Amino acid sequence: MVRIKSSVRLPELEFFRSSSVGDADIVIRTRPVGGWAPRMNIAITNGSTRLEYREHLGPLFANFSVDMEDPVVVTAGPLLALSPHVLYTNVIEPLLRFILASKGKMLLHAACISIGGRAIMLSAKTDTGKTSTILTMLRADGGVFYSDDMVIIDEDGMASRYPKPLTISAHTLRAVPQNRLKRTQRLSLTWQSRLHSREGRSVGKKLGAANLPIMSMNAVVQAIIPPPKYKVTDLVTCVVGTRVRMESLYVIERGTPSLTEAISHGTAVDELLENTEDAYGFPPYSSLAPHLVIAGNGPERLRKLERHILSSALSKVSVQRIRVPDYSWPELINA
Repeated sequence: MVRIKSSVRLPELEFFRSSSVGDADIVIRTRPVGGWAPRMNIAITNGSTRLEYREHLGPLFANFSVDMEDPVVVTAGPLLALSPHVLYTNVIEPLLRFILASKGKMLLHAACISIGGRAIMLSAKTDTGKTSTILTMLRADGGVFYSDDMVIIDEDGMASRYPKPLTISAHTLRAVPQNRLKRTQRLSLTWQSRLHSREGRSVGKKLGAANLPIMSMNAVVQAIIPPPKYKVTDLVTCVVGTRVRMESLYVIERGTPSLTEAISHGTAVDELLENTEDAYGFPPYSSLAPHLVIAGNGPERLRKLERHILSSALSKVSVQRIRVPDYSWPELINA
């Protein structure tokens, strides 16, 4: 589907690791990017086929460039390469989104599992509770796991696995059997989850709006305190599936009054696109997106392609909204 050749190990894509890669769609390399003199502010240089992002501290830190040709070549500064979570989330995944769209696929922000032969997808704003919900359901009933964060869909309504490691919070831990993690791992989650929580990311977004080297700061923090990520099979008993036909999709929310209601096709398309865009809210993507042209597609063309793919994929899918004041979505989904 998409082939990546990388000199940097990418834990998020470890499941897809291969001993060899043919003609790559994305090549990732490490070397200094930009001039050696420190800067007073962030600069984004946009050439005809090259995009360069430079921060205050110079080429050895979190600068990077994207050569928008075939293959797409990402050059990461040495500090950025030492924090592969930041490199993947802020640079590589947005590029994958563009490339997949050019191949007739969409990287949808949604969780996907199958319980008792029934395919269940969850969409929500970031940090609402998708991960804890699917872990609770898999722990209770077993089943097949496809994704908890992003899933690849096509216009025929097929969902393909994207089993990145799950980011676990202190709350999510309640859905994990006691014997699955060591005591030290559980204790470390207290401060890890605070840093990598919704509140932590909110602070990061605010810092990103200021004149600060946000990528370098983020890379240093995550290199010292990596996010608490685990394979799904380390947390609950399940199998990792390959592909499944989309069947039931739930938009989950926290709030009052509680409700369960059907969502029209048009509203579902709009809300799922909005939730997907929400997943890319951390800087510097918002600053880079207007300049990206991958496989001939800029951001406006990307959105049109994604809307077409999603609209077609949802044509035979039941979509419901479930709003609760707590985390009781699993009981209502199983009802």
